[in-house]
Amino acid sequence: MSDRVYGVLLVSFSHHSHQRSFIQSFIDHPRIRIIGVADDMDIDEYLRPLNHSWADKLGVPYFEPIDEAVKRADVDIVSIGHEIERRSHIAVMAAGAGKHLWIDKFIGANLDECNSVVEAVDKAGVKSILPSYVYNDLVRQSQQVIDSCELGDLLGIHVDIMFNKGKPAPISVEIRNATFLPPGQWKFPEFKRELLTIGAYAIGLITRCFDKISEVYGQGDAYFFPVHAKSGAEDFGVLTLIDEKGRVGTISSGRIGVGSHAIGGPNQAVLFGTKGTARVDGGRPRLDSNMRSRIIHADYEPPDEDPMQWASSPPSPTIRLAEDPMALALIDLIRAIDNDQSTLFTVKDARDHMGILLAGYHAIVQNKSVRLPLMEEVPS
Repeated sequence: MSDRVYGVLLVSFSHHSHQRSFIQSFIDHPRIRIIGVADDMDIDEYLRPLNHSWADKLGVPYFEPIDEAVKRADVDIVSIGHEIERRSHIAVMAAGAGKHLWIDKFIGANLDECNSVVEAVDKAGVKSILPSYVYNDLVRQSQQVIDSCELGDLLGIHVDIMFNKGKPAPISVEIRNATFLPPGQWKFPEFKRELLTIGAYAIGLITRCFDKISEVYGQGDAYFFPVHAKSGAEDFGVLTLIDEKGRVGTISSGRIGVGSHAIGGPNQAVLFGTKGTARVDGGRPRLDSNMRSRIIHADYEPPDEDPMQWASSPPSPTIRLAEDPMALALIDLIRAIDNDQSTLFTVKDARDHMGILLAGYHAIVQNKSVRLPLMEEVPS
């Protein structure tokens, strides 16, 4: 076993990413050293002071621009946390410099961008990982149930993943935009596309357990938040996925509002087999603490500076007992680099994953199912 220490460069602390959530795993691992924080000059006004503050907290330098920082000899892994529209360019650049890639959730905004990342990684021979999807307890426990053969042959899966963040409000007819926002642009100052950012986890589970997805249908014009309703951007949606064997997977995902669940939102799957059915709760094992005073005197409000809670979470009366999925993902990446092997979720998986999401959005806009593989010229 190698004892080499790998240097990690943190690219951007955009509030559209989970870069801050990766830091503790990087700090805790004895074979990882954070080299610095990097970003470019043409970034959102809020971002440079935020990047500087994280560099100061970590006691590392702040580099500009990114293309110079990734060339550093002490950088082995680039952790990409920029807006989705900039990730493919950064990933291609880093792979071209011979750096391994740790990417937050998405590798590009469309299939052309995703394909460019896959080609760059293949050409460079570097390792890649998207740590958000297959290392969590919901996926691991579901796979254990399926592998046990107690369900018989798997026939279908239903997944509920929702985040109780942000404060819902009534949706008046006057503010509701009747036109659903088509796919293509993902970054907005005030909101995220929630089927993209939350439904992606549920799709990750289904694709891990199914064969290749061949057809997608979706609906996504339900709203809890005025910021979404007035823009025609979903905060809740459902998708139906059919694989090449005809098995059916359904998901319901979105943002449902603070205070609606004890541990951040439902995170569960129901597995249907020829011999039985199983329900898997990704929030367990956990310790629950239900104190009457904390319930009846609760006066929690989302922070004014983060009303949709992209970077903050509500207080929870529970304590998770599960392993940290980011730590497990980091172990997998280091193993892959040490042994010249693949990780469990690579940029190729991420490209297929984005194809399913895009097909879901096209299906919502067109109100009909969409076949895969998706062609980019599918009309909206």
